[in-house]
Amino acid sequence: MDWSPRRPSRARRPGAALLCGALLLAVAPGCGRRAAEKAARPGSSAAQPEWAWLQRTKADLDARRARLAAQPDPKLQKETQALADELNRRLAVFLNADPPIQGEPLSERQKAALRMKSDEEIHLARTWIEQGGDFQRAIDIYKEALVVDPDNPRLKEELAQAEGRRYMKREACAQARKGMEPEEVRRLLGAPNLNNVRSYPERGVTGWFYPRDAGGDAAAVWFHKEDGKTVVYLTDFDALHPPAAAPAPAARSAA
Repeated sequence: MDWSPRRPSRARRPGAALLCGALLLAVAPGCGRRAAEKAARPGSSAAQPEWAWLQRTKADLDARRARLAAQPDPKLQKETQALADELNRRLAVFLNADPPIQGEPLSERQKAALRMKSDEEIHLARTWIEQGGDFQRAIDIYKEALVVDPDNPRLKEELAQAEGRRYMKREACAQARKGMEPEEVRRLLGAPNLNNVRSYPERGVTGWFYPRDAGGDAAAVWFHKEDGKTVVYLTDFDALHPPAAAPAPAARSAA
């Protein structure tokens, strides 16, 4: 099972084990992989130090992410991503070395390790939403995580919220007002999917399209330049009805 953001996982249940050996694909092959597997076994002398490292690193990672949320820092972002990759790699090995067995209760450490992995999946799903407006990708991540951690209330809540926010509602769209800058709209309505941002340079406008349903209907928030700033000049909840795409309205000059 591959938990990386670039290759979404496909959870499965081989035999009685809830987690599968495919998790170990995230570990380097050869002696390095065998050593990592051995260290993560619950009966090995290295299991407790490894678990302590995972707990310590997760706390460090959460603190770094909090700092980044308060103040973006490219260097810290790069270091944090590298640490997250290492945590998820070693956590995958640790989980796979002591997988839950169907019909048997989870140990406290198994529960904690699964919840740690689920927390990382929640962070990943939120990133897809916040940075790219990709609710479908986030929903897939939550559903896959629930296969291996089905009783996690946070996962269920996050999934319900993502499904509830996936499509734009009229009352939500109405919050975007003329004169707002893009960041204000992003805070109110969420980031648009990058595939749903369209520029019309010949008309001097850009449209952010937000899906209203699975059929392709979409609302739009239109921006143009005004006094040197990019601002909203029009919102249209009924902007797009497939198969015909609505033409971009011409930008109005500032009053």
